[in-house]
Amino acid sequence: MVAPSSEPWIMHVALNLNRKRSRLIDDEEDADCLPPLASPLSDTLKKTKTESELDEIGIVSPADAWPVDVKSILESPTLPKAEGSALEPHNNVSNYSSATSLLVLCVQGDCHLHYDLLCSQLLDLYTIAPSLQALVLCRDPSTHVPSTSASISLPLVQAVGPEYNHFVRLGLLHPLGGGHYPLDALVVVDTRGRRRLVLPFGWGAGRHAADIGGGRTVQNRLMEMLRKCIQTLSQE
Repeated sequence: MVAPSSEPWIMHVALNLNRKRSRLIDDEEDADCLPPLASPLSDTLKKTKTESELDEIGIVSPADAWPVDVKSILESPTLPKAEGSALEPHNNVSNYSSATSLLVLCVQGDCHLHYDLLCSQLLDLYTIAPSLQALVLCRDPSTHVPSTSASISLPLVQAVGPEYNHFVRLGLLHPLGGGHYPLDALVVVDTRGRRRLVLPFGWGAGRHAADIGGGRTVQNRLMEMLRKCIQTLSQE
């Protein structure tokens, strides 16, 4: 395991956990990523198209990867869990190192699926990359509900503030979200602050991830991609 780091972010997170939250203007909630109604006549075509789109997802080369302002994300107001939440706070801050820590960002609107899947993979991911940091980027940490079935709460980072919007910077602002809601996704950022993988949920290749039946196949493919990405980046 990586030795506990004394880097500034650890102190900043500790302070943030008790920091009074910033106020944000309430907007109407986006629709959850509920499974669409099944259409037997289109199942075969849908499966073929989805498989093709999944095949197109891959690890982005360093030269083509988007830069991510990791410092700004880590310095944003953060809570260990929402106010009144019964979830158990969980983080890996003690193993954080700017030189070795990969980031897995759960960019979350109202879809719970990708959060639940990430939580189910955490132990395996820590085995691959012990200093890995998993964070949730959400609109308002004080009221955010990351899951109704998971037992833990990953650190909740306020993604939208008066002078910043991490959803925009990640290229994941929902076009119908009023400037405050994201396209749900898991994002992997490498140790040099580059966006190397985006796994969509409820849209794009992941729009059928919550479907009854075939959705499990999509979920397995996406988690396989996540593990492969962490393995690859941890060896770079």
